[in-house]
Amino acid sequence: MNNSWKKTFAISLLCLTLLFAGFSSILAVSDAYADERDELRGVWVASVFGIDYPSKATTDDLALRNEATKVLDNIKEMGFNAVFLQVRPCSDALYKSNIFPWSQYLTGTQGTAPASGFDPLAYFTSEAHKRGLQLHAWVNPYRVTAVSEDNAKLSPNNPALKYPELTVLHTDGKIYFNPGEPAARQLIIDGIEEILRNYDVDGIHLDDYFYPSGDFADQETFHKYCGSFNNIADWRRNNNTELIKGIQAKMKEVKPSAAFGVSPFGIWANRASTPLGSDTSGNESYFRMFADTRLWVKEGYLDYIMPQIYWNIGFQAADYQKLLTWWTDVVSGANVKLYIGQAAYRAVDAKAGSEWHGGTEIRRQVDMNRKESSVSGYCMFTYNSFIKEPVLKNLLKEINTPNSSAPGSVFPDITVIPQKESIEYVASLGIIKGFDDGRFYPFENIRRGDFVLMLTRMFDLPIKQGLPNFADVGLGVYYYNEIATAKERALVNGIDGVNFAPIANITNQDLYVMAYRALNQMGSVYKEADESILETYTDGNQIADYARQAIAYFTETGVFTKNAINPTAIADRANAAEFIANVVRIGEK
Repeated sequence: MNNSWKKTFAISLLCLTLLFAGFSSILAVSDAYADERDELRGVWVASVFGIDYPSKATTDDLALRNEATKVLDNIKEMGFNAVFLQVRPCSDALYKSNIFPWSQYLTGTQGTAPASGFDPLAYFTSEAHKRGLQLHAWVNPYRVTAVSEDNAKLSPNNPALKYPELTVLHTDGKIYFNPGEPAARQLIIDGIEEILRNYDVDGIHLDDYFYPSGDFADQETFHKYCGSFNNIADWRRNNNTELIKGIQAKMKEVKPSAAFGVSPFGIWANRASTPLGSDTSGNESYFRMFADTRLWVKEGYLDYIMPQIYWNIGFQAADYQKLLTWWTDVVSGANVKLYIGQAAYRAVDAKAGSEWHGGTEIRRQVDMNRKESSVSGYCMFTYNSFIKEPVLKNLLKEINTPNSSAPGSVFPDITVIPQKESIEYVASLGIIKGFDDGRFYPFENIRRGDFVLMLTRMFDLPIKQGLPNFADVGLGVYYYNEIATAKERALVNGIDGVNFAPIANITNQDLYVMAYRALNQMGSVYKEADESILETYTDGNQIADYARQAIAYFTETGVFTKNAINPTAIADRANAAEFIANVVRIGEK
C-alpha cells in the first residue's frame, strides 16, 4: 500500500466504523425486556441415570446430604433462583412416600431407603429456601421403567406391580402407566397430592414424557373408555388433558400458592401438519406424544409452560427464534407464563466452530428471551453441564446477574465471549456504545433496513426524494428514502432485484458487501482482489457469488484472519464489532 492510499483507506474506514455508533439509538432496548428481578432463572436437577443428583446411588445419608448441599451452593453461586428437582424419575420416589417406593437412582435398589431416615426432597426444599431459591418437584407421570432391564427390578410395593392392569408393556421394552385408565391418572394425581401435603414445594413440574409413541398398545382401553370419541388419537389427547385438569384442580384444593407447569417438547406441531403449527419440520408432541399443550395454555390449565427449545438460532428444521416467536404467540392473551427450556448440555465439549462452543449460543438465546415481554424466564438442562464445563458455569454467573458490574470490562455481558477485546477496543474509541441499561447485548441481530439507514447517515450521503424503491419497502416508512438512495447509488441490490426485505436480519456476507460497496463508492478500493484466497476458508464454498469479491478484498487487507467466515450466519453486534475493530486496526497501520 502507498501512504496516500493508506490515509484515504483509514479515513474512509473510520467513517465506516462510525456508522455503528448509531446502534444504541436505532436499536434501543425497549421496555419489552423482562424485569430481571422477577425473571425465573431455573435449572433442572435430574436424578435418572445419575445425571445430576445423586451422582452415584448410595444409602449413605451423609454422602447424599453433602452432595445436595454442594449442588444447591453451586446453583446459588451461579445466580439461579429456581431448582426443578426430579423427585419421581419413574414409578419411584426421592422422598418418603406411601404410594411409590424409594428410587433405585437414589439408593441403588428400588424400595431401599437412605440411612438414618434421610429424605432428599425435604432437605432440598428446606435448604433451597434458606438460600432464597424456589424448589419445584419434577415428576415424570407415566414412566414405570426407564430401561427394559429394570422391568424385573421393581419393588414389590411398586404400584405397577400392585395394579398391573393399569400398565402397558410398550414396543420399546419399557413399562408405562396407561393414560387411558382413569385409575392410572388418579394414581398420578394422588402422588402429587402426597407431595403437596407433605412438603413445602413451590410447584409441581411435569416434563415432556406423555405417550411414548403412536403404537402404544391401548386399543382395548380405547374400546372400553372411548365414549363419544371415534378417533384414538383425539381420545389419547383428551386423556392427557384430563390428567392436566385433574392435577390443576387438586393443586388449587391443596396448595393454591404452588405453581403448576409442563415442559413439553419444543415443537407442538409443524405447519405442514396443521396451519396452527410452527415453521418447523421435526417431531411433533401433538401427534407423537398426544400432548395438546397449546390447548392447555389457551384454556388456562397451567400456571406456566416451559417448552424445551433445544436447537440453535438458525437451525433449519427447528429454528430457536421461530419457535420462540411461535410460543410467545401461544401465550398471548392467556394467563399463563412462558419460560423457555434451554439446552445447556449442548455446550459441553462443543468443538470450535460449533454454535454451542463456549456457551455463546446460550448467551444469544437468553438475550433473545429477554427482548420478548411475554417471556418470563428460562430453565437450563441440566445442572451437571455447568460442572463439566467451567466456561459455561462462569457464563451463567454473568447471565444470571445481568445488572452486576464485571471488573475490568466496559460491559457486564461480554466478559467471557471471544469478541470481548474487540468490543472494548471500539468502545474505547467511542465508536460503539452500549444500551441504556449498561449492557452491550453482543448477540442482538442487525436488521437490513436499519443498517442501510445508518450507512447513508454516517456517510452523509445526499438523500433524494421520490426515487423508485424495492417493492417491499412501503412509502412512508422511516427509511424509505435512504434505501431508495442506497439503491440508486448501487450500495444495495436487494435480495432478488425486486425486494429488499428491510425488516429481515442481515447475514455476515451481506454486511461485508454493503461495507465494501460503501468503500468503493468513496474511492477507497484500490484494486480487484484475487478470489482464489477464499479457498483458505473451510466454509468458503458457502460464500455467495455476489459476496466473493468483498470478502476476498477484506481478506487480502487483513481484516479477516480466521479459517472460517460464517458467511450465511446472521450478523450480530459482537461480530460486527470485531469486524469494525479489525478494519480500524488495518487502517491505522
